[in-house]
Amino acid sequence: MESDLRKRLWALAWPAITGNISQTLLNLVDTLMVGHVSSLAIAAVGLGGQVSWFMFPIMMTVSVGTLALVARFIGARDVESANVVLEQSIYLAFLLGIPVFLFGWFLGDDVLRVMGAKGELLRLSYAYLRVVFLFYPIRFVGFAMLSALRGAGDTKTPMKLGIGMNVVNAVFDYLLIYGQLGFPRLGPVGAAWASGIGIAFSLAAGTYLLLSGGLVLSFKPKWRFEWDIVRRIVRIGVPTLIERGLFSFYNFLYMSIVTRFGAVALSAHQIGLRIESIAYMPAFGFNVATSALVGQNLGAENPERAERTVWVGLKMVTAFMGVMAFVLIAFPRYLVIPFLSEGDPHYTQVLRLASVYLIIVGISEVPLGWVFVLSGALRGAGDTKSPMYVTAVSKLLFRIIPSYLLGFGFGIPGLSLGPIKLPGFRFRGLGVIAAWLAMSLETFISAAMYWWIFKRGRWKHVKV
Repeated sequence: MESDLRKRLWALAWPAITGNISQTLLNLVDTLMVGHVSSLAIAAVGLGGQVSWFMFPIMMTVSVGTLALVARFIGARDVESANVVLEQSIYLAFLLGIPVFLFGWFLGDDVLRVMGAKGELLRLSYAYLRVVFLFYPIRFVGFAMLSALRGAGDTKTPMKLGIGMNVVNAVFDYLLIYGQLGFPRLGPVGAAWASGIGIAFSLAAGTYLLLSGGLVLSFKPKWRFEWDIVRRIVRIGVPTLIERGLFSFYNFLYMSIVTRFGAVALSAHQIGLRIESIAYMPAFGFNVATSALVGQNLGAENPERAERTVWVGLKMVTAFMGVMAFVLIAFPRYLVIPFLSEGDPHYTQVLRLASVYLIIVGISEVPLGWVFVLSGALRGAGDTKSPMYVTAVSKLLFRIIPSYLLGFGFGIPGLSLGPIKLPGFRFRGLGVIAAWLAMSLETFISAAMYWWIFKRGRWKHVKV
């Protein structure tokens, strides 16, 4: 049985891993190309990207509910209902994407100022951000489509669409960042336009495939809302909206802390983050595979097999993430050097700090894999409240507060109690390294919390 589960998990995981490695490689190409413009350009793209991801919770509201419902219907062999979920998720995603675009277009600069950006960094970040938000309505639709296919057990089509999108993106990166073949030289803003063009290509190709009827799901538009399905998608998704909203808010606070350590620290953080994003791609693949199989097994009324799937997923992700951890810890400088230009005046500082970042996060790669698998299993089962509670507690208590106190320092005044005098204490702060240590600590705590929730077993009885 375990051998069969390993094969099924891997069959679903490897296309998700491949597709996301493709996306991550594109992000690295973005960073490499922008990095050869200037370190300020890297910081601008990184900061603008962080703001754009604050909208990710809204996108997750639709995608998580869609995946859970489609997986249940496919497990119960009700493909027609799964197709209805796909259609309703497309409509809902597009409508939610419109106010998101308007928010980023008109208020993005205010958000950047709150995060500490100013001067040329603010100007570049906002120019990048406006273009990114322009494409959010169709980005939401594409994400909903891919979530529906993954819930149905088709991870190969999202992989192919993702690779196609990334190839288009990479080509236009070169043309628009540097102004090649007669295209305007847009610098970091060119990376945003390239991303949007790639998203549009992927959505057009995905829509054609779904309309053609050649996939496990089909898009058969009736151009009306099925309110019962919409309510079920939203009911599952709202806790994810809250959870991802908390995550984004905490990430906003976290990035504000990192930004206040200076442009060099921010550049090192963004480079380290880009490199680490390749390391956790296996974990993302097993997150997708576990979500789909848990939902399908519960739809087939086989909770024991759903639980066994999670156990096998944990074993597999431990092996993969252990290898990734070794690479990050053993070879950090070699991973960072390609992202830097030796002519940059901050070359040595950024190289040293980014290398430290990779060593610190490398220590927590295995528990990060457990977080991905266990949270994916809960969401696939339709239990979106538990991840909400974990995020609410762990991110604040074990990442944000320690990052601030240990990063900037704190003092405890002395006390006089009659004849007894207690001396004061002053901790001067570790700078940005404290923020990275806190992030690693929080990963361990989150993994432990998810493990406890999984062992309780209530996720097996969630109604969707």
